[in-house]
Amino acid sequence: MKRILTYLVLTLAAAMTLYAAGKNDGVLRFDETRYDFGRINEDTHGPVVHEYTFTNVSDQPVAILSVSTECGCTRPEYPLKPIAPGQSAAIKVTFDPKGYPGNAEKSIKVRYRAAKAKSSKRTTLKLVGFVKRNRFDK
Repeated sequence: MKRILTYLVLTLAAAMTLYAAGKNDGVLRFDETRYDFGRINEDTHGPVVHEYTFTNVSDQPVAILSVSTECGCTRPEYPLKPIAPGQSAAIKVTFDPKGYPGNAEKSIKVRYRAAKAKSSKRTTLKLVGFVKRNRFDK
């Protein structure tokens, strides 16, 4: 029984390690993948701007192929030139809350590829918060 329990614990630990390795895929490491801008007023706050910084942790240049959002209220800006090994860069996201009151959860889909990789990789960034309709809402 003790051997079975030990085996199960080791198997679970290995599985968790592999899962965690998937979050940092060995190509790009994002400092954060989710940003909460809190509660803002639709009519007085103005656009929310946030930069998701990342580092190329691979041994070859990495190109950001595309960054897409789910609506026109969220606009991404990203580096067009490949990021060298060990270098950091950022994806800047601007969210305009006008016309989007309530809970906000915006997905930013990033597709990238290392120079010698056969296929691209993807990750999803999140921008979340709450937009009050006007300054008098609670």
